Amino acid sequence: MIWYAPSDLTATRGCFVPDDAATPEALMLGAAPSAAPERARAASPLAHVHSGAPPFLLVHGEQDTMVHCSHSQSLAAALDGVQAPVELRTVPGADHGWYGLPDAQVEEIFARTLAFARRIAA
Repeated sequence: MIWYAPSDLTATRGCFVPDDAATPEALMLGAAPSAAPERARAASPLAHVHSGAPPFLLVHGEQDTMVHCSHSQSLAAALDGVQAPVELRTVPGADHGWYGLPDAQVEEIFARTLAFARRIAA
């Protein structure tokens, strides 16, 4: 289960620019992703997609201003492309951290996520 996470640290997406050494991703890598391409690729879930991947639930706000929704869309497409089990749910009107959503809708996201975890654990 992944909520609004980056999947590719190697390419510009939305406001993320791999040349920026001040991003959380750069701090994790110890350098701007473009300055450490091997580390950026190794830290990118998109680079590790394989047919034996476990089931994924990806949930991402369509108006996410911190991590562009295309991260989850690309990861879902790659997983689907190797026939790995994946569910993608994009949430209209939601920013990062579910900002902009009413409490009832956030509770529904939590409930669906918990249902997914229970389903795959069974």
